[in-house]
Amino acid sequence: MNLSFRMLELLRFAIETRSVTATAERLHISQPAVSKTLQQAEERLGFPLFVRERGRLVPTLDARLLLPEIVRATAAMEAVSRRAEDLQSLKTGMLTLAATPVLGNTLVTQAIAAFRTQYANVHVIVETISNQEVVEAVADHRVDLGVVLTPVEDAHTQARHLCTAELVCVLPQTHVLAGHAFVGPQEIAPFPLISFNRHQPIGALIEEAFRAASIRRTIAVEVAQSWMACALVQAGAGLAIMDAFTTIGGLPAGLTVRPFKPTTHISGRLLHSLDRPLSRHAEAFTEVLLSVVQHEVAAGRIIA
Repeated sequence: MNLSFRMLELLRFAIETRSVTATAERLHISQPAVSKTLQQAEERLGFPLFVRERGRLVPTLDARLLLPEIVRATAAMEAVSRRAEDLQSLKTGMLTLAATPVLGNTLVTQAIAAFRTQYANVHVIVETISNQEVVEAVADHRVDLGVVLTPVEDAHTQARHLCTAELVCVLPQTHVLAGHAFVGPQEIAPFPLISFNRHQPIGALIEEAFRAASIRRTIAVEVAQSWMACALVQAGAGLAIMDAFTTIGGLPAGLTVRPFKPTTHISGRLLHSLDRPLSRHAEAFTEVLLSVVQHEVAAGRIIA
């Protein structure tokens, strides 16, 4: 004894309206089709559901007892259909992201804002953590997507190039080096340097540039995040070398940038796990993020 959703839906309307005509209009089918379906339902159940009196459907006691269960069953199926439609159109769901701070505070924040304008009911969870922690979060399936700086090496993740930025020197507008067309290790060496340790992607690049110039990099203040380096420069603690990603949203008041020589590049990568396919929300976010990147490239703030 199997009753289809369509049959349950028809029974519900027939019991509630007590009319073949009203049921047919509600379901946009013919009256003979309603009568035939009611007959099939009674045959499958093995007992009558209606008594016909003067052209009206009078539900039997059994039909009235079944009605609450029919209502619950059809409501549940309608909820499943609505949920499926929402998922199909990406109206609901969840998206989890992890990003290294410099990209999380710039490109990723812009992308999330743009994504939310299209998918306002999708719950987004984002965390900013170290490069290696982002890689681990993606590999362990704790997040859908990760955004990191190069280099990236992990057998369980797939990396997609996003964009590239040059290293720049951030310094006060009144600093003596602010008048230079560019600055390098030799120009920077006499001044207090706010910098990253060599185990961080940016720190490793800066260390190599100083080594190539045969100049020892002496760090006055070691930081882990670019925003802290900018704050320290603004406070007068020294000058800093960082990626141009940091400057996408503008610099704190009183600061400026000069190109760092030798020209040194660092790239952003988008990570996802190789062990499972991307969710449709992750695919949609990827497209939004790529659009944000294209906008910043067109504005000349970063390189494709």
